[in-house]
Amino acid sequence: MTSPQAGICLTIVTYEDVHLSIVKLRDGWGDAYQKKAAIVRMAPADIEKLGLKDNARVELTSPAGSVVVTAKSDRTCEAGMGLMPSSLYTNRLASYDPSVSVLPSKHIEAGVAPTEKGITPISDLMVRRNRA
Repeated sequence: MTSPQAGICLTIVTYEDVHLSIVKLRDGWGDAYQKKAAIVRMAPADIEKLGLKDNARVELTSPAGSVVVTAKSDRTCEAGMGLMPSSLYTNRLASYDPSVSVLPSKHIEAGVAPTEKGITPISDLMVRRNRA
């Protein structure tokens, strides 16, 4: 096993998750939404590079912002790629503003590093940030 790194770079690819959409319609922005949305699926090799176990927390950081989510090992992911459902979490990383663009970016360049921080609360993601 390799020694853990402080962090790696990933290209986050977003996708529409019907189960997340159903949870949001049924339960709103609560705990069930957070559980399904606050996930990044990563290649086992990337999980190993970071010295992580499956379901560990990671901090994703892009020029637009950062979020803490759960990392899940996924054999279908290529090294250097991460998969996340389109959500408030990916909107924060993509700096999505519906008044500027119809849809957020489907590809987000982000750093990923292990963390002991808790999952970013939905309430933190609902706060509108001012643009410079």
